[in-house]
Amino acid sequence: MVEHNLWHVLQWHTKAKNSTADSTSMLGESTHRNLPKRDAPSQQPLPAPVQQILQQAQEHLSETLPWYQSLADDDKATLNVVIETAVANFVSWLDELEANSAAEDAPRPSLDHIFFIAPLEFTQVVSLRQTLDVTRVIVDLLEGNVATFAKPGRERQTLDAILYYAREVAFSAAAIYADTAEMRENWNVRTETFAMESLAQGTADSKVASQMAVLGWPNTYSCFALVGKLSRSGKLSSSAIASRIRRKVQSTGGQCLVSDHNDLTIVLVNPRDQSSPEEASIGLLHFFSQSAPVCLGPLRQNVEGAAETIQAALTTYQVAPAAEDATFAGGAMRPLHADDVLPERALVGDQFAVDQLYREAYLRLKQGDPHGIMLATLSAFLTCGRSLELTANKLSVHPNTVRYRLKRSIEVTNWDPTNPREAFTLQIALKLGQIRDISGSDADE
Repeated sequence: MVEHNLWHVLQWHTKAKNSTADSTSMLGESTHRNLPKRDAPSQQPLPAPVQQILQQAQEHLSETLPWYQSLADDDKATLNVVIETAVANFVSWLDELEANSAAEDAPRPSLDHIFFIAPLEFTQVVSLRQTLDVTRVIVDLLEGNVATFAKPGRERQTLDAILYYAREVAFSAAAIYADTAEMRENWNVRTETFAMESLAQGTADSKVASQMAVLGWPNTYSCFALVGKLSRSGKLSSSAIASRIRRKVQSTGGQCLVSDHNDLTIVLVNPRDQSSPEEASIGLLHFFSQSAPVCLGPLRQNVEGAAETIQAALTTYQVAPAAEDATFAGGAMRPLHADDVLPERALVGDQFAVDQLYREAYLRLKQGDPHGIMLATLSAFLTCGRSLELTANKLSVHPNTVRYRLKRSIEVTNWDPTNPREAFTLQIALKLGQIRDISGSDADE
C-alpha cells in the first residue's frame, strides 16, 4: 500500500503519546500550530495545458459543489493548494514513469506531499466524501483534456496513469481520514475519561467544563447519571457496549458521556428536553447486568449538576443493598432512584443527600411553621412509634389535632409520616436538621 503517514500526523501521534504535562489538551486547539513549519518540496513549473486545467477545475468546483462555495477563504485556499500539489505530483510521476517505461518495475507515485500542507484540522472542514468529489472533478477534467498535455501516441498510457494515480490518491485520502478519525476518537475517549473521573470526585471547575465543551456539550444543559455494571452476556467489549450506548442516546435526540469508574460504568445523559430521566433510561437498561442494581441520579443542570447527579448515582449504588424497603415487592427497582434512598445516602456521608433532606423536609417545616408546632408534632409522632394516642398524650392535645398537624406536614414536605419508609426519611431529615441548627448556633456563639 502507498505510504501515507504524513509528517504532521506522525508528529501528532508522538505528541499525544508523550504528552503527560497537560493531559487535557484538546484536539480543537489547533494541534499543528505548535509543530515546526516545513515547506512542501519544490515542484517544477506545470505545463501550460495543466495550469489551464487547474484553473478550469477551480471554476468547476464553484459551479458543481455547493459546499465548496460555503468554505471560508482560508480553507478554500488550502484546498486549492492541495489540488495543485496533487496535480504537480502527478505530472512529476508521469515524467518519471515515461522515463522508465522500459523498466520491469514501474515507479510508484509518492503521495507523501499531497496533504502535507493541510493542517490536521482540515479533515474536520472537508470530509472524505467531499475530498473524493474533488478528486472526481479533477480526474474528469484531466481525462477530457488528456490530449492537450499527453505526448503524441501516449494518450492511452497517460489516461491509464490518470486513473491509477486517482485510485492511489483516493486510497491515501481514505487512510489519512481513518487515521485522524481513530486518533480523534482515542483523544475524545481520553478527554471523556478525565472529565467523568473529575465529576465523580466532585470536581466541577472551569477545566472540566472546558473538557465537556470540547466533547460537544453546550454551556447550559440538564443531565442525569446512570450507574451500574455492564452486561457481559455477549462477547462485546466494554468499549463496544459504550459505543452502542452513545448511539442509542443519540438516536433519541440526546447526547451522553460514558466512562468506567472502578468496576462500574457511569453514563451521563443530556436528554435535550426530549424525555425525562425515567423515560430516557428505559432504553439503556438492557446494557446493564441483571444481577446488579442500576442507579439513576436526579436531573440537574450544568457542570455542577453533572457532578451532583453522578455522585448521587454512585452513592445510591453503594447503599442499594441496605435499601430493600425502597424497592418494589418481588424484585429490585430498575433503575433505583437516588431520591428514593436519600436517608441511606445521608448516612454514608453524601452531602448532596444531606442538603436535600434538610432543604426539602426540615427547612420547609421550619419556614412553614414559625412557632415550630408541626416540627414538634412530627418529631413526637416519630418518637412515639407513629402512635396517634401516645403522641396526643405526650403533647396534651386531641388525636384529631395530631392528625391535622400531620396532614399539614404532608402538604409541606410531600412525605407521609404514616408510611414506614417515608417516616424513616423524615426521621433522618429531622435529626440532620436539629444537628445542623445546633452546629449553627455553636458557630454563632
